[in-house]
Amino acid sequence: MNRLVQNQNTDIRKKSRASVDKTGCVACGCCVKYCPREAIRVVSGIYAEVDTDRCVGCGLCARACPASTISIYTVSSANGGSTAADQEGKMDEK
Repeated sequence: MNRLVQNQNTDIRKKSRASVDKTGCVACGCCVKYCPREAIRVVSGIYAEVDTDRCVGCGLCARACPASTISIYTVSSANGGSTAADQEGKMDEK
């Protein structure tokens, strides 16, 4: 019984997010144009950066990228805690 209750109370969320390989990004802005959530910006004309709080992982940016530097990853988070991908995105913002 306890195991069942514990499983019901555990909020496990899975979602996808975009990740940009900054070394290959040509900062063309195609990903920015196609992102329906406005989750991507080009930083100083050098590389694209993903706001992981806004990204829903739809993949439109990856399909639009002419340099193929955007990948979509599935991340999961238990009890609403942050994952490694969450932390990576927040570090990119600094």
